[in-house]
Order: sequence, then structure tokens, then C-alpha cells
Amino acid sequence: MLLNIDKPLRTSTLHREDCPYIPKPYGTQLKPRDQMGRDGGWFLVLSEVEAKAVAEREFSRGTFVRCSKC
Repeated sequence: MLLNIDKPLRTSTLHREDCPYIPKPYGTQLKPRDQMGRDGGWFLVLSEVEAKAVAEREFSRGTFVRCSKC
């Protein structure tokens, strides 16, 4: 599973790895993999529980949601 933390939208969205809404490749300079950047970050997680813990640790001001498309 992939957690997309998006600072501008103030969301932490959990996606399945096969979700069509995940950019390929995921991770950019402003939203890197496995760390926070200016606009957020992408994190590989094993479960929803872990995703919520990462979201709380990295961006507690955001709203946690599951992707509605996957």
C-alpha cells in the first residue's frame, strides 16, 4: 500500500499499489519517496494501521482517507 501525504490539500490518502491514480513513477523532488518534501511525500506501508501512524507522525494536520478509486 502507498500513503500519499499531500500538504497543499491537507490530506493523507491510502492507495493500493495497483491504483490507477498513483503516478508512475511515484515520488518527485517536491514530494519524495519515504520522506517529507515541500509538498508532502509518498510512503510504502504494510497496513492501514501503519499508514495512520505514519500520517499522524509526518503530517498530523491532515485528514486521513482511503482512495475512493482503488
